[in-house]
This record gives sequence, structure tokens and C-alpha cells, in this order.
Amino acid sequence: MHRSILLPVLIISLLSACEMEAPPTVSPPAQQNPVLPVATPAQISDSSSTTTTTVQGNTTRTVTESSSVSVDAGGLLGAILGGATPAAANSASDYAGQWRAVTEDNRECRVNLMSPRTPNAPATAQTIGCSGDLFGVTRWSLRGSELVLSDAFGNRQIRVRATAVNRLDGDVTMWR
Repeated sequence: MHRSILLPVLIISLLSACEMEAPPTVSPPAQQNPVLPVATPAQISDSSSTTTTTVQGNTTRTVTESSSVSVDAGGLLGAILGGATPAAANSASDYAGQWRAVTEDNRECRVNLMSPRTPNAPATAQTIGCSGDLFGVTRWSLRGSELVLSDAFGNRQIRVRATAVNRLDGDVTMWR
């Protein structure tokens, strides 16, 4: 009789000693700054030229005058209507993180761009499941508004530019 009572008492005491916890919550990944296409500011350019030709003896005189004006209508219209200033250039920290890419043979792979250790220095890159030119990529750097992916020897493998928010197009297409 002691065993039939002892077993339920033992089970109850063990269960009461356990702390019931909710499953651990998984925090969402850190929010990354979006990579934005670089807009060109409104530009107005003006040029003119004058040419005069005179030949002695038989008089020949040629006078040519020309002038031209060009306007970036999209930038000017945006400045007039919305006052939207051009987006500032993206920094290396904007590009750092996980990207998905499509290779030349239409295969999807992942590219992890690590943050650079020092400004203007090439940072390391890791490719997962990539083929073609992306296969040998180990470094990346910014050259103006262009993201350049290089191999271990510094040879340029891939060049891309921001064409939309968090989308890069060029030798390959990358997005996140």
C-alpha cells in the first residue's frame, strides 16, 4: 500500500518543484538601414560657342553662334513640387548584412557582406550556394555609388548599383 501512495506523491512533488516556463522568444533580426538609389540633383547646364572664319583675298566670312540649355526635368520637377532633396549617398554600414542574389545561370544564393573594420577598406564577404563570378567573392567595397565584389586577390568580380530600395542591379541582381 505504501508504494501505491508513494508513487503519486513523488510525481506530484517533482512536478511542483519544476518551474513552468514559456518557450523562449525569438527576437526579430536587427533592422538594417535600407539601401536607396542615389538620386541626381536638378542640373541646369548652359553652353555657347562662336566661330568666325575670315579668308583674305576673296572675302569669305563665316559666323556661327550656338547656345544650348539642358535641364534634368525629373530632379527639377521634384524640387519644385515636393521639395524632395536627393538621397544622401549610402554608407558601407547600409550595405552590410544578408543579401539574396541571382547568379548568371539563374540560381539563387546568399551573400553575406560583413561590416568593414576601417573606413574605405575592403570588407569581407561570404557567399553561400553561389556559382559563377559570385563563387570566388571574398571581399567588397564601395566605389562611389557602386558596390564592388572582389576575389581574394582584389580582382573585381561583380559590380552593382542601387536601383530601388534594398535592390542592387548590375552584373547580378541582389535584394533583401
